Amino acid sequence: MTSHNFRQTFKDEQKLRAGDCDLIRFESPDEPARQRKIRQIKQLYEANSSNPGSSSHSSSLATSPTDFRPVYNAPYVGSLPHSQSYPRNHFTAWQTNPVPQFSVPPRPPKPDQYKFPPSPSVGLIHDQYHISPPPPLPPRQSRTSRQSPPGPSRPKSPVSSTPLRHSVPSLGHIQTLSPIKPFEVSFDSTVDSTVNQSDDHDHSIQYQPLTHLYVPYVMQNLNSSYGALLNGDLIDLSCADETSVLSQDEIRKEFDPLYVSTYSATEPLTPEKPMPAVQIFHAKPIEEPTSIKEIKLKPENIEFPSSSFCLIECPNVIEEQVKKIGKRKLIRRDMTPDFFIAPTVDYMTTTASTVKVVVYKDFSWKSNDRRGKAMICAIEQTMDIITAQALSSFDSNLAEDKEYGLKIYGLNQFLSKDSLLGSNLYTGHCLLNGEDVKLEVGVFEPQKRVYEHMLESWNSMKSQVRYSTIVDKEDVENTFGHLASEMMQYEKAFNDGSTLKLSSSSQRVKQVIMLLCKCLHGIVPEKLYNEMQKYLAATTEIQLALHRNDFLREIHSFLELYCKCTVSRYNLPPLQILSKPKVEVLSKMDYLQIMLNSVHSVPENWQRDYSEFYMSVDLYYGTQVLDGHSNKMPKTIKTDQFFPRIPLDLYAKFTRLNLCTYPRETRIVVSISGTVRNSAQPANEYNPDIVMLGYCSVPLYDENLFMRQGPLYLPLTLLKKHPMLKPFGPYPYIKDARDPILMISFKVWDTEIYFPNVVIDMECIPQDFSTLDVETQEYLMEMIENQDPSRLESDDQDLIWQKRLHLTNQPEALPLVLSSLQDWSFGFVMRVYQILEEWAPLRPEIAMELLLPQYPDEHVRGYAVQSLARGSTDFLYHTIPQFIEALRFELYEKSPLADFILELSFVSLDFTFEIYWQLQQRVDHCAVDDLPYAIRCQNLQQKIIDEHENPNLKTDIKLQHDLLNELDSIQDDLRSKTNESDQEKLHRLRMRLGLLDSQLLQHRVRLPICPAFDCTGVRIEECNIFNSNAKPLKIVFRGINTNYSIIHKRDDDMRQDAFVMKMVNEMDRIWKSNGLDLRMITFRIMPVGYRRGMGELVLNCATLMEIQKEDGLRGVLNDEVLRKWLIKHNSDEFAYKEAQENFIRSCAGWCIVTYVLGIGDRHNDNILFTKNGHVFHIDFGKYMGDWQMAAGFRRDRVPFVFTTEMFYVINNGKSQTQHYQKFIDYCCKAFNYLRRNKNTLTNLLRIMACSDIAGINLDSIAFVEKNLMLDLSETDATVQFTAMIQNSLNSSFVRLNFVAHTVAQFMSASASFSKKDQNKLSFVPELYNEKSDGRIAKVTVVTFEKHCIPNKIYMYKLEVHRRNVAVSSYIYRSFAEFEELHTKLRQRFPSLAVSLITTSNMRSNVRAIAQKRMIHVQQFLIYLFRQVDEICHCDLVYTFFHSILRDNKCDTYIDYSPDMPTPHCQVYLKVQYNSVKEALSVFIGHVKNLALLQTGQCPDPYVKTYVRPDLQNYSKRKTQVVRATQHPTFNQELTYEGFLSNLLTTRVLEVSVWNNGGLMDNHKMYTVCIPLQKILNIAEDRKSNRVLEGWFQCDKYI
Repeated sequence: MTSHNFRQTFKDEQKLRAGDCDLIRFESPDEPARQRKIRQIKQLYEANSSNPGSSSHSSSLATSPTDFRPVYNAPYVGSLPHSQSYPRNHFTAWQTNPVPQFSVPPRPPKPDQYKFPPSPSVGLIHDQYHISPPPPLPPRQSRTSRQSPPGPSRPKSPVSSTPLRHSVPSLGHIQTLSPIKPFEVSFDSTVDSTVNQSDDHDHSIQYQPLTHLYVPYVMQNLNSSYGALLNGDLIDLSCADETSVLSQDEIRKEFDPLYVSTYSATEPLTPEKPMPAVQIFHAKPIEEPTSIKEIKLKPENIEFPSSSFCLIECPNVIEEQVKKIGKRKLIRRDMTPDFFIAPTVDYMTTTASTVKVVVYKDFSWKSNDRRGKAMICAIEQTMDIITAQALSSFDSNLAEDKEYGLKIYGLNQFLSKDSLLGSNLYTGHCLLNGEDVKLEVGVFEPQKRVYEHMLESWNSMKSQVRYSTIVDKEDVENTFGHLASEMMQYEKAFNDGSTLKLSSSSQRVKQVIMLLCKCLHGIVPEKLYNEMQKYLAATTEIQLALHRNDFLREIHSFLELYCKCTVSRYNLPPLQILSKPKVEVLSKMDYLQIMLNSVHSVPENWQRDYSEFYMSVDLYYGTQVLDGHSNKMPKTIKTDQFFPRIPLDLYAKFTRLNLCTYPRETRIVVSISGTVRNSAQPANEYNPDIVMLGYCSVPLYDENLFMRQGPLYLPLTLLKKHPMLKPFGPYPYIKDARDPILMISFKVWDTEIYFPNVVIDMECIPQDFSTLDVETQEYLMEMIENQDPSRLESDDQDLIWQKRLHLTNQPEALPLVLSSLQDWSFGFVMRVYQILEEWAPLRPEIAMELLLPQYPDEHVRGYAVQSLARGSTDFLYHTIPQFIEALRFELYEKSPLADFILELSFVSLDFTFEIYWQLQQRVDHCAVDDLPYAIRCQNLQQKIIDEHENPNLKTDIKLQHDLLNELDSIQDDLRSKTNESDQEKLHRLRMRLGLLDSQLLQHRVRLPICPAFDCTGVRIEECNIFNSNAKPLKIVFRGINTNYSIIHKRDDDMRQDAFVMKMVNEMDRIWKSNGLDLRMITFRIMPVGYRRGMGELVLNCATLMEIQKEDGLRGVLNDEVLRKWLIKHNSDEFAYKEAQENFIRSCAGWCIVTYVLGIGDRHNDNILFTKNGHVFHIDFGKYMGDWQMAAGFRRDRVPFVFTTEMFYVINNGKSQTQHYQKFIDYCCKAFNYLRRNKNTLTNLLRIMACSDIAGINLDSIAFVEKNLMLDLSETDATVQFTAMIQNSLNSSFVRLNFVAHTVAQFMSASASFSKKDQNKLSFVPELYNEKSDGRIAKVTVVTFEKHCIPNKIYMYKLEVHRRNVAVSSYIYRSFAEFEELHTKLRQRFPSLAVSLITTSNMRSNVRAIAQKRMIHVQQFLIYLFRQVDEICHCDLVYTFFHSILRDNKCDTYIDYSPDMPTPHCQVYLKVQYNSVKEALSVFIGHVKNLALLQTGQCPDPYVKTYVRPDLQNYSKRKTQVVRATQHPTFNQELTYEGFLSNLLTTRVLEVSVWNNGGLMDNHKMYTVCIPLQKILNIAEDRKSNRVLEGWFQCDKYI
C-alpha cells in the first residue's frame, strides 16, 4: 500500500470515527461560528476596557494566560460564565503609590449566621458550543479610579466597583455580611440573542471565600484583614484565546519543564521533536542528566512490559517517621515502668499536721497475721521513713536483699518513696471519706504473673484501622499485563490496517485504562487521557511509536505519583534520575506559585445537589492567614472522560511574600464550595446558596524540610453539618475511596529548596522590668493578667514585642510575646529562640497554651513540652487526654509532643495503661471522620507497646480487651430480650457473670479503669441492671482485699462525662493550690472505645429522689427530708457536724462547677449525697448551655441548683445562720479563684475544641468565659454570684422540675415508691442486735420534753440499762416512733397482742396529750420486755434503743439558759480607696450575732453607711433588707465618687445596722465608726488601691 493510499484510508476512517459516540471528536464542525462569537465578545470587552487612564497589568498577572485546552477537547455544552468584578486589593506593602485608608472590617459572624440577600435575575448567554471568554481584567492594585470622558454613551461595564471582600452591599434595608455579592450586568446588543436562557444558577452572584470563617482558634487581630490579604483571584487557564498562548506556555513550563504548547502540535512531529512527558525526573535509570533542560534532549524508548512497570517494595512513609520517635529524657524523676506508682501533687492534701496510718502485710508475706499496725505520722514525713517505721513494728525477719515499700490497701500501687505523706492523693482521699490511711507493706519488685499460654497474635486482639486506598500489587500488575496484551493487539490491527479490529482494540485499550483508573481511586489525569487519545489517533508508524512512548510515560508517572500520595508499601522503579543542587530558601526571592488542576472521584451528592463549584487557596501559619486567592468563575462537573470530574485549571501566584520569608510551618489550604441547585433544597436563611463542601491542607515543606515541587494528589476532607476547617494535622495521604481527590501542582524549580536549621549564634540580654516607666509597667501587667492573646490590638502587639526583653522574668507573658510576632520567617524565628533560652521557667498550666495550633513552631512546642515535664505526676497523669488531643495539631509524626508521650508511658504502669486506653478511644472514635489522626494515635500506641520493658504488658491488655468484649456481649444479650421481666433479666445477668467469675479465677485481669486493681472474680449477688434504656450494668469486681464497683455502658458516648470530670478535677486542683478545700467527690470515668466505657461507682450514697422517696411521693415537697436523712446516717454529734461541713463545702463547689460549665438536666436523680454529707452530680449529657427542653420550654431556669432542702441542711432549719455565710464565702472565693486561673480552664477547652465530643467547640469557650464574668472586678463578681445564689434559692422552677421527674418515675415504677423495708426503722439506717450493743436489762420512761428539730415535737426521755454496764444511757423517742416499732413488731410477730392508744379528740402535739401518752408508752415497754427473747431481744428492739444523734445533742431544745453570754455583733467590711479614680468603696459582706427583737423574733436587718461629719446626710448609702435572720449576708458595694484623698485624714466612716420594722418603724441596732486615716496607713498596690478589710466589732445602739 502506498503512502498516499494509506493516508486516504485514514481520512476515511476519521470520517467514520466522527460519528462514533465513544470516540472524542477532534475538531468541532461549528468552529467558525464559535470563533465568530469569540470575536463579538472580545469587541464588547475591548469597548468596556478602553477608557483612558487605565494602567497595564501588574507584574504578577500580566503574563497570566487564559487558555490551556487539550487539542481533543469535547464540545462544550452549557452556559457562558460572563465576566465578574474583581475586588480591590487593599494590601499596600509592596506599593509605592498611596492607597486610601479604609476601616478594618468587623469580626465576621459565625458561618451559620449568614443570611443571603436575594439576587437579581440576569439573562445569561448560552451556546451549544464552548465560547472562551476574553482575558480577565487586570487587578486593581495599580489602577486609579477613572471617570468616563464626555462623549457618546458606552455600554455599561459589567465590572462592579464594590470591593467584594471588604464591603457589605446595601440592598434595600438589608445589611448583611455575606459571602455572596450581587452586582449588575448588561451586555452589548450586538451579541447574538438566540441563546438558551435557562440555567440552574444566577451567575450574577459572586463568590467570596469563606475559608477563614471555618478555621478554629482564629486570632481576631491577625485575621481581621483577611480580605486585604487576598491579592488577586485565581487565574483560569481554561478561558483564553490564541493571543495569550505565549504567556500561558510560560506558566505551564514553570509547573512542567517538559511542557510543549498544544498549538505547536500543528508542526510535523519528527524523531528530533518528539512529544515529551511530564513527571519523569524521579530517581534512577541508566543515565543521569545534569539539568532539567537536558531531559528534553534525551528521549528514551520505553519497553512495556518491563521491570520499570513492576511494583517494588518500599518503606511505609508514616512508619518510617514513627520509627524516629524516641525518648528525650525530659522527665527528671525515677522511671519505674514495671510498677504502679501513685501520683503525687505539689500541695498538701490536708490541713492536718498528723494523720493515723494503719499498715498491713500484703499477700506476699508468709505469715498469716494480717492485723494492721496503727501509727501516727506527720504529713510532711517521706514515705521511706514511714516504711522503715512500719517494718520495725512487725516481728518478722526481713530479707536483706529485698527492697520494701508501702502501697495502697487493696491495690498493687506503691507510694513514691521520696514523696511526702500529705502530697499523696490517696491520703486526701481517705481523709475525705472519714477513714484511716490504710496501707500495705510488701516487697518492691515486679509482680510475677503466670499465664497458661502466650499470646499468638497481638494484632488479632482488636480491630486495626488503616488506609483503605493502598495499592494492590497483584491487581495493578495484572492490569498492566492486560494492557500490554491489548496494546499489542491494537498495534497489530494498526499494522494490518483493519478498521474493525482497530476500532474494537482501541475500545479495549480504553477499557483497560479505565479499569486502571478505577483501581486508583477513579483518578483520570488529563495528560494521561490526552496521551491515550493521541496514541489511539496516530496515523503513521512514527507517530504511533512516539505517542506510545509518551503514553507509557504518563501511565508510569500516574502510578508512581499515586503510590507516593498513599500509604503504600509499593512503588514503581523510576524511569530517570534528576539530580538537582540543593539551595537554602533564604536565597530565593521568587514567589510561590500553585496550580489547581482538577477534582476527581466527585461524590454523588455533589453531582446531585450542586450545580457549580468555586475554589479558594490560602496560606496559613498556624491559624494566621498569610495570603489567599479564590476563583469567581464557576466550575462545573464534566463527564467527558471515564468518570465525572471537575476540571479547574486554575493558577495562583502569591506575591505578598517571597519564598524566603515564608515560615517553616506554612501550610497550603485549598477549599471547595458549591452552589446549591434550585431543585435540591429551597434556599433560605438556614440554607445558604453557597456552602463549603471540603478542604485539604498540605505543608509547604516535607518532613525533611524540602519545599514541595511538582504534582500531588490530595484527598478533600468533607465538611459536615458544623464545618471546621483545620489548617493543621498530619499530611493528607489518600485514605478512603469516598474522598474526592484534588490534583494540585507546585512550581518545579531547577534546585531542591530546603529550609535551613536555625542556629542561635548569639544570646539576648534580659532587661530589668523595673527600668520601664510606671505607666508602661502597669499597662503590660494588665495585659498579662488578662492573658488573652487573641484579643490583642496591633499597638499592644508592637509594645509587647518591643518590650519582650523586659518580660523574660514574667513567665505568664510568653504566650503574649509569641502571639505578638506576626512574621515567623527565618530571621525573626532566631530572635524567638534567643528569648526562649533566657525566659523564666513556665508553669505547666501556662505551657499547655503553647500546644495550641496558634503556635506551630517546632522549637516553641518543644519548649512547652520541657515545661510540662516539670509538672507533678498527678498533673501529668490527669492531663494525658489533652496531650493526646494536642497530637492532632502536630505537623509531622515525629514531634516533641510524641516523644514526650512515649517517655510518659515509661514513668509507671499507671501512665502506660492510661495512655494506651486514651489512644484507643481516639482510634475507635476518629477512624471514620479523622482517619489520619486515628492512624497517628494507633502508630504511637503500637510503638509504646513494642518498646515497653514490661514482658506481660501485651498479655494484660489482651485480657482487658477480652473482659470488655464479654461485658459488651452480656449487655447486648440483655437488650435483645425485650419481653423479659426485670427478674428474668437479672437472673440471666447473674448466670453470665457466673461464667465470667470462673474465667477471672483462672486469669486475673487488670481493670482498664483501675489497672492497679487485680480482678480475681465477680461478686455476683451485688451486681445489678440500672433502669435505663441503654441497660447499663452495675458490676462489683472482687479483689484480693477489697472490691471495686463500676458501671459499664454501651452505646453511650462517655467522653462528655470524662471531660467534665477532668474539668472538675482541674477546678479542685486550683482551689486546693490556693488553700481552699471544698471536699469535692470526684470519680473515674474511662471511655474504652466507640460509645462504650466504664465509670467508677461512689459507695454509700443515694440520689435526692431516693432520699425523697423514703417519705413517699410527698417527699419531693418536704424541705426537711434531706436533713433528716443525714441525721439518720450520722448518729453522733461529731459525725453530723463533720457531715454538715462536708455538705457546705461540696455544695459550694458543685454550685460553681455546674454554673461555670453550664451543666443542665439537673433533676433529683442526678444529684447525689453520701452518708458523710458530700454532694456530687452525675450524668453530664447536657452542658455548655445545652439546656434540657420539655415541650419547647427550657426546664433549666436557674444558673445552678440550690434548693431549700440544701438550705435547711446548711442552716439546721429555715433561719439563716453563720453556716450560710460560710457557704456563700466558699462559693465566692472558689468563683474568684477560677476567674484568676481562667486560662487554665479555657486552654483545656481550646485543646479539646477540635475533637468530635458533642458540646465541646469554640462556642463553649465563649460560654465559659461569659459565665466567669471576666469583665467584672472580684468585688463585683462576688456581688453578682451572691445574687444568683439567692435567685436559685427563691426559684420555684427547680421544685417543679423535681416534681415532674418524680411523677414520671412514679408512673413508670410506682411499686418502688411504696416499697419500704419492713425489717428496718425509718430513723435508724442500720440494724443492731444484742451482740453489737449489749443485752438490755431494763428500760424506763423518765419524762417528756419539748424539742425543736426544727418543728415543735414532744420527745420521751428513756433510760436504758444494759447488763454489765455500770452507767445507763438516755435516749429520746417520739410517740410516732413508738408507733412505728409497734407496727413492725406486729407484722413480724402476729401473736403480739399489745397495742398503743393513739386516738384523741384534741390536738396530738400538745403538752396534755404528751403527758397522757407517757403512761401508754411505759405500759408498752413493760409488756414488751415480758415477751420471749425472740421478740423482746430481736434486732428491731435493739435498733430502736440504739443511741442516735439527737440523743447526744443539746441544741435542739427551744428553751436556752438566760445566763449564757451573748456574742458580740460583728460586721465584715472591705473599705477600698483608689487615688487615681478618687473613689471610696465600702463592701458590706456579712453581719453576725444580731440580737433578737423584744418580741423574740429575728430582725429584718439592713446596713447604712455615712461619711462623718455630714450634717445633711448626703453621704447616706444603704443595702437591701434581708428578712428574718440574726446572721444576714449582704455582699453589696456602696461607692462614693469624687472623694478627694485629703478628706481621708478628717473623715470617719460610720456603718450602722438597722432593723426594717415597717413604715416609719425602722430603728438602729448596732453601729461602728472607722477613721479613714487607717486607710492612709496601708500601702498602695499596683493599681493605686488601698484596702482595709476584716471583721469589725459593733457597739449596740441605745
